[in-house]
Amino acid sequence: MATVSPPSSLPDPPDGFTDEIRALVEATAPRLFAVVERFRTSDGGQDARVAVWGLAHDDGSAQVTAVDGGFRMSLRTPDRAAHMISLGPGSTGCLVWPGPATAPLTPKG
Repeated sequence: MATVSPPSSLPDPPDGFTDEIRALVEATAPRLFAVVERFRTSDGGQDARVAVWGLAHDDGSAQVTAVDGGFRMSLRTPDRAAHMISLGPGSTGCLVWPGPATAPLTPKG
């Protein structure tokens, strides 16, 4: 099935208000993050998987969805999602912010 982008719902008035609206949306957009579950394999090696995708809001709260569809929830912070993944035996949840690889992974456990 083809996806068609809808036409812009904001006309571009000559006063530049559309630019202000776009700046507002960009400034207040939630930030995407993932929680990667790191674990040991049966042969003693290490493996990882993306367990959760989330959106972090300006107020510090987060909305998360499990990759396998197992849950969706609201949390006080993105760190709470990593902590929840770390509760599994032998698992460590790491908060990862997509983008340039400038920040270290943040393990929680």
